[in-house]
Amino acid sequence: MHFFHTYIGMYFIQSVVHSVVTLLIVEMSIRIWAVEGPHERFRYRLQVLLLPFFMFPVFQIINPQRGSFYFIEDTAVFSSMRWFDMELFGKVPLVFLFFLVIFSVSLVVIAQEILPILRDLFSKKDGYEGRPAGAEVDAMVAEMSRGLHIEKPYVTVIDNANPVIFTAGTRSHEIVISEPLLTVFDKRELKSALAHELAHIVRRSNITTLVVFLIRICMFYNPVSLLEFRRLVQDDEHICDDITVSITGDPHGLAAALKAFCMDVRHESTFGFFEIKEIIERSSHNLLLFERISRLENNRISVHLPYRWGRYFLTLSAIVAVNYFVV
Repeated sequence: MHFFHTYIGMYFIQSVVHSVVTLLIVEMSIRIWAVEGPHERFRYRLQVLLLPFFMFPVFQIINPQRGSFYFIEDTAVFSSMRWFDMELFGKVPLVFLFFLVIFSVSLVVIAQEILPILRDLFSKKDGYEGRPAGAEVDAMVAEMSRGLHIEKPYVTVIDNANPVIFTAGTRSHEIVISEPLLTVFDKRELKSALAHELAHIVRRSNITTLVVFLIRICMFYNPVSLLEFRRLVQDDEHICDDITVSITGDPHGLAAALKAFCMDVRHESTFGFFEIKEIIERSSHNLLLFERISRLENNRISVHLPYRWGRYFLTLSAIVAVNYFVV
């Protein structure tokens, strides 16, 4: 238990507890004020990931005695240490359950994200080997880029059997698309898929996602960060879907293009651990795609309205005020 009284231990505990409190306040605010647009939802949910990363050190700078016995007993409205001292069924201390949760989440993050990234870093070559997309695709991308007032990105076609399309780079951008998609997509689907990548460039999604991802990796032990990062990515996809439809005027074209990325899920009677893991990942991937497809097919596109900054800062103030008294 001595570990929890060190600054590192207190940071571990309070960052998780602050994440839970922030998540509850943000989700209540979204529901109370009926925040429907993905632009605004993204901004609200970003607080859940960012604020707990910084709050503990900032609070300690403001009040170095915040972790003292007197603050915990006389001022704090919630003390995690009191809960951790309790025992479940009179046998298992809650602190061990806390350790079990953060250990399990850490293993998931390391296995699913950190190790694959390290493998890519050591195996990836500079740039992407492929061929130019051709005059027709270049003309299509150039026309949409002019409408968005951005520099036209390069479009590279790679020899990959899987349906792949993504945007590389943070300043000088390149759209990478796999050869099969040029055959599978008709003209309207190809235009929608390319417009979606241009929307990511307009949004500077690569930079935003990188910063958010680095913070999430730093909080690899935090289950709330694991959940909220994926919700932020999905909100960002919704935003880019809306921008795409504003460019093409064709939500059904984008919905049809997204169907090419749905993965096959095996339905056998027996599976090993890795097969089950793959099925879960593929099913999760498909569920997110199906949700986007349904949103487009039912024309639930959101108009980008001005942010309501008053209620946003009210939510932010409530998060900071409540978490200051949670130790």
